[in-house]
Amino acid sequence: MIVRNLPPAFQIAFKLADMERQWLTIVGPQLSASTRPNRLERGELIVACESPAAAQMIKLSAGTLLRRVKKLTGLELPGVRAVVSRLERPRQTPPAPSRRLRVSPEMIDEALNRVKATVKDPDTALSLARLEAAARARWGEGREEG
Repeated sequence: MIVRNLPPAFQIAFKLADMERQWLTIVGPQLSASTRPNRLERGELIVACESPAAAQMIKLSAGTLLRRVKKLTGLELPGVRAVVSRLERPRQTPPAPSRRLRVSPEMIDEALNRVKATVKDPDTALSLARLEAAARARWGEGREEG
């Protein structure tokens, strides 16, 4: 495995990243919502907790937490310390506005009347009329003919 060939500091960094990914499994759904693994300090895992109650739960379940970390990541830690701090939440970006064109049936009918004069096949004429209506909806009337 590639991780074994890395310097020890990088191996620990990979294991910490793995622990962050598996935090829900390590502490359970209730604590994972209000805690985050923050950093290592002298080998001890520092857990950021949203409230004193969450910090108390981390302290009470420290032994179980350390066993699960070792089992899931292979990272053997001497202890856990819970600190109450504000948790950084992942930013949620608002959904992108719909870019779908709104082409009314009237616009298609107008374009179809223009296209029918030169295109005899009804399916092709309808397709071209839809294309023209969509282009007009997207870019406006276009350049003046002349």
